[in-house]
Amino acid sequence: MKRAAGWGFLVAAATLTLWPKPTLALANTETEEERVSRALQAALEKYGGDVNRCFEKALADTLDVAGKVELAVDVGDEGKVTRAVPLEPAATSPVLLACLSDSAMGWTIRGVVAGSTVIVPLAFEGQAAQFSIKTADAPERGPAAAQMARNKGKGRRNGRAGGKASGLAGAPPFSVKVLVDGVNMRATQASLSLLTIAPANRIAMHKHPGTEVLYIKKGRARVLGPGGVTPELVTEGTAILIPAGMPHVIENMVRTAAVEILQVFAPPGPERVYRDPTDPKGRAAFDVIRNGGKATLPAGARFAVESFDRATIYPQPGGKTKIHLLLDPAITRNDAVALAVGEFEPGAEIPRHAHPESAEILYILAGAGEVQIGSERVPFGPEQAIHLPENQPHAARFKGSEKTIAIQIYAPAGPEERFKMGTARPSARPSKGAARAERPADEP
Repeated sequence: MKRAAGWGFLVAAATLTLWPKPTLALANTETEEERVSRALQAALEKYGGDVNRCFEKALADTLDVAGKVELAVDVGDEGKVTRAVPLEPAATSPVLLACLSDSAMGWTIRGVVAGSTVIVPLAFEGQAAQFSIKTADAPERGPAAAQMARNKGKGRRNGRAGGKASGLAGAPPFSVKVLVDGVNMRATQASLSLLTIAPANRIAMHKHPGTEVLYIKKGRARVLGPGGVTPELVTEGTAILIPAGMPHVIENMVRTAAVEILQVFAPPGPERVYRDPTDPKGRAAFDVIRNGGKATLPAGARFAVESFDRATIYPQPGGKTKIHLLLDPAITRNDAVALAVGEFEPGAEIPRHAHPESAEILYILAGAGEVQIGSERVPFGPEQAIHLPENQPHAARFKGSEKTIAIQIYAPAGPEERFKMGTARPSARPSKGAARAERPADEP
């Protein structure tokens, strides 16, 4: 997928239209239109990066972003844009339209008479696939986003800027960013979301038909099961696997700070309620156990917990890569998901390979580099999610001056076995759990 400025959108200057105010007399309409066309073309060359960033943000929400957008732009003194409104706003992504409108307010279009309104036409090419998004680009969802919208509306009604959730009493209990799912990445094996639970709040007792994995990115939380199940306190750098059908509560016990959790569902489904709380399939997959409901423990179900500091470390050939294997079937007795945290020194490389049956999701915590996916090169940095579908050839190089720390998720489990084969002697304590036959490693 092309992501550089000028690739995500096309500008058709020949279709520009000038809407002068009635008091503006034009001696030569054709000459004026040509002059405005040149002015707008120059502005779009200058601000093309802004337009492409809006396209990226829209794609972080949904891959189905394509079509034409026309912005009606009012131009004031010295060419400064004073107002930008999309025409036919239902034509494409609301995220794209809002971003373009906000971005255009910082533009200067020199060569257009002050008091004029011009139409800026943009065309966005559809994307067949994408492999990476920045966390900052993913829209905020959940009660926090709803409250933010209410505050913004209230601020407008009161004649002032709104938008901060802290402006109203009663902070929302949580917010979510959907990073990888079927809508923005065409993911079919697993989804990834960033769940933030406010201080002293919780996600009420619920269950899912599939497996869930939580990785504590920041802060600490407690995960509770039905009666008789020992609660688990999970701190930063800890992963916990919650098996299918197991009722559980996710609770932030800290009263002064939020907890940030990377949340994996395998297969995807429960995350659908984050996009649309009324979605029937999402509600069925995110089954909330109401007051008075019976929370029963499925036979043999248990939490599986491991931390970065205590996990077995597998040094890899070349001496520049270490893998902390937190969750695999030997520990969890569950084949749905494996999770590792990789440490990659600058200059480390992963040769081209593929996972025939498993998707891989990466979340970059620190560092930088580049993943080659097929013929496409995708640069990455901190707070970025990468999705590699099953059987998708890929390779990676790690760059810069600092070590890259990346969470690696495989769904279903299996490809993590190559980490064990890649070293003669693991370090740290051995993993606990049931023994399991090893699968062959992927060939580079």
